[in-house]
Order: sequence, then structure tokens, then C-alpha cells
Amino acid sequence: MFQLIGERAYHYFLLFQCFVVDGLDGIDPNPGRHKMLSTLIGGAGAWIPYPSHSILTYMGPQTWMIMLDCRAERTLNRVCSEATYRRMFDRLWELPASVKHIVVQLGIPIAYPRMNFLETALESSFNPFVALGKKNKMGMGTLVNKFNMDAELLDDLMDHWTAKNHKKERNWFVEQLQSFALLKKVRITFLSGDVHCAAVGVFKTLSSSIPVNPVVDHRYMLNVVTSAIVNTPPPAGVQTMVASLSDKTHKTMHYAQTDEAMIPIFQQDTDGKPPKSKNIMGRRNYTIVEYDSQTQELFFDIRVEKTKGIGTTVGYWIRAPAPGWNV
Repeated sequence: MFQLIGERAYHYFLLFQCFVVDGLDGIDPNPGRHKMLSTLIGGAGAWIPYPSHSILTYMGPQTWMIMLDCRAERTLNRVCSEATYRRMFDRLWELPASVKHIVVQLGIPIAYPRMNFLETALESSFNPFVALGKKNKMGMGTLVNKFNMDAELLDDLMDHWTAKNHKKERNWFVEQLQSFALLKKVRITFLSGDVHCAAVGVFKTLSSSIPVNPVVDHRYMLNVVTSAIVNTPPPAGVQTMVASLSDKTHKTMHYAQTDEAMIPIFQQDTDGKPPKSKNIMGRRNYTIVEYDSQTQELFFDIRVEKTKGIGTTVGYWIRAPAPGWNV
């Protein structure tokens, strides 16, 4: 049943969002063989009879975007297959030397506050709320799904790159992008959504004293987190929890000389008052991206709704610097 639903959903995703029909356009993974030249065919789907379909697209002489398909091959312990990563990097290495920026679009943020403690708690058989939900007692039945009786929120948490089942793959992916950025001399920036909040995470070179200048730091990678303007923010309690976790120092990638943090981009709320959090903005938002030909920077303008339903926004911006290191 679920495989059939997934197969139909992916079919119409390809048809209406990618304008692709595999039966007509083919699934040859070799560069230049697909009728849609921007399409990057990856490994076989885990539960659906389709390979993954990523997109590598031109955004100007200095900027390209790779939209990585993180759904077709996803399992409990994997986001993308080795074949997909290999084909993606093969295509990226072929980009001309004039390229300064590569935007990696991921549906779910890769640099974002962790909620591993909640993941562990929801997996525990000793959690009283989950236990009550499984028995549909005290109105707690909605806390678990009806498929396998796991906590409903657990599925969302395990979907994240920072979930314990995906952390190793995440760290490896970031390291591979760091090596690629260094040798290719391009700036990598992540663009994500899904969490219905606005935020900016960052990877950077670990330093015990003076921070490395982002211009010459090949590990400096922003993760701009934005959501479709129609997506309302999560409940206040969830926002508070995420905000409280956003200041936590993560040592996950210190072994690779990499630090990660959230950037306090929201110095004031949309009404000019002090914000509830300088790292997370729980309002509807969208982002405008422009290339600055003078500085060769990418300019990200996060437009946050000032008052719900009115249509006016307030901008919060950040720049991804051009690569300034020597190869």
C-alpha cells in the first residue's frame, strides 16, 4: 500500500515539478544523455521503482545550484546512495573555472539545532506519554501513528540530517564538500526549508583563538534556512525549545577541524523590539538571492512577514563571500 502511494506520488512529482517522464526521457545517468540536460540521475529508489532525480542548474556565469534528491533513496539509515554522491561530484568537477558559488539545496537543514535528546526520549519504551498513546489512554492516542505505533514526532526528527542515524553520512558529506571547495576554489552555501522557521547556520574552520576570516576559509559554508511564505511557523512551545538549543556548542565535527553554530542574524523583531531569539525567527518567510557582481558575493535577503496576512515583510540579510583562498 505505502509503496504504491510512494510510486504514484513520485511519478507526479516528476511530471508536474520536474517535467520529466522516465518512460519517454530515459534514465541514462551519463552526462548529456538525458533529454533534460540539468537532470542528474542517481541510484535506485529504496521503496519506489524510480532512481533519484537531482537537478544541477545554471544561475549565471559565477553561480550554479545543485538540488539534491534526498527522498527517492532515503531509508532509516541513509539519505542518498554512494552512486548519487559520486555522480553529483563528477558533474560538479566538470563546471567551468569561472564558477565562484555553488548553492546546495537540501529540503531539510544540515546545520540546525539538534533535538537528539527528544529523539532518544520518544524512542524509549519507558516514555509515559508514548506508552499512553499506544494504549489510546487519556486522549494521548494522537501522539503515536497508526502504522507502527511510534511517536508521531519521531518520524520528523529521524528525517533530519542531524538525527543519530544520519549523522555519520552528514559529516562525511560536509567533509567531501569542504575538500571539493578547497581544490575547486568555490564557495559552498546550503539552502534549506522544511522547519517553517527562518535561520542561518554555519560551518567554519575550528579556531581556539582568532577566528579565520570567512573570505579565506574554505570550510565557511552558510546554511540559509527559509520556508515557503504559505507555511505557518511551528507552535510556540516548539519554537521556544529550538531557540533554547540554538546557542549550544556542537563538537560533532571538531575531529575535522570544523566548528558549527547558528548565526544571530535577528538582532531585533519585525516590530523593532528585542526578539525572542536572535538565532531562530518563527514567522512566515521567504528569501531573495542576488549575486553582487562588484564583490562576487551571494546576497541572501530573508524576508520575514511583519504581521500575519498583511503582506509586508522585514528583511534580514547575510552574504556568502567569494572564495579568497589560494589553491
